[in-house]
Amino acid sequence: MKPPKERGKPIAPPCQITRIRFSPNGKELAASCVDGIVRRWSVSDAKPLPEWKGHNGWVTTLSYLSNGDLLTTDSWGKLVCWKDEKPRWSIAAHEGWLRAVAIAKDRIATCGRDGFVREWSTDGKKRFETKLGIDFYSLAYSPAGALVVGDLFGRMHVLDSSLKTTREFEQKEFHLLDRIQDVGGVRCLAFSLDGKTLYAAGCQPKTGGFVQAFPLLVALDFATGKALWSWKGANDAEGIVHDLRVFADGRLAAVTSGQPGQGKFLLFEPPTATPAFVSTKLPNCHSLDIHPDGKLIAVSGTNANSSGNGRVKGKAGEYPENQSPIQFWDAE
Repeated sequence: MKPPKERGKPIAPPCQITRIRFSPNGKELAASCVDGIVRRWSVSDAKPLPEWKGHNGWVTTLSYLSNGDLLTTDSWGKLVCWKDEKPRWSIAAHEGWLRAVAIAKDRIATCGRDGFVREWSTDGKKRFETKLGIDFYSLAYSPAGALVVGDLFGRMHVLDSSLKTTREFEQKEFHLLDRIQDVGGVRCLAFSLDGKTLYAAGCQPKTGGFVQAFPLLVALDFATGKALWSWKGANDAEGIVHDLRVFADGRLAAVTSGQPGQGKFLLFEPPTATPAFVSTKLPNCHSLDIHPDGKLIAVSGTNANSSGNGRVKGKAGEYPENQSPIQFWDAE
């Protein structure tokens, strides 16, 4: 594998970003932002496109439907489907923080801190719901249509088409009870294209409070739930795997964010557990995506010398927000 090369200068949005995704046609890159705005750029020239406003809290994540409509979620539990610059529909999907959304043809799944997993049709009508516990972080549909949900405690719940639990996996390394604080969680889930391998990522926590953790990626045999291989960061300041994507050729791309200002962009060639490529040029990386043609990767980080809490005091006493520069990488 040839190492990816940076393409041009980073895009410089005026705020922090939680998630980035390419449109299905590859012409646009969309970002969910903590100021409640959905921002987009043209991929061909990196020029900004009109902003979309319709959220009251943080826009927590986003995902495209196959027809090009964009789904966005927020910290108030809202789920919005955008058609061009106007919402096609908007619903109160969860009570409080909505953390993840997954798409499988005509099915949309969401989960959040309220402990519910819900499934929706593409017109925003609720199909099924189930309450399994608290603090869900991640969702993924298998190629065969099973839904997997990752929680705070390192459990992965496998649900059928009516959201009935069929089995559970557990990787205890993803969770730590430190005094009275639960930390960790399965933060990312993704399937190999053949559906045989489930990739789970997050961290192996060392302490609570000001959380210190090793980023962690585990490949699981989906039929048995047994671990096939795993990768763990070298030290407990490297933090959390925040996003995980799969190439059409089976490679994996991941990003991490840690303390203080650490962050990595990594490529894996399964079943080899050692990363084939590592970049530390962008601190505190929170998201990435692979272009539909497989030849371009976008990675979002955090501006250098950030305070780590979203704001840092300037010379004139102001508190400018941190930003999330987005760097394009040529993957070939």
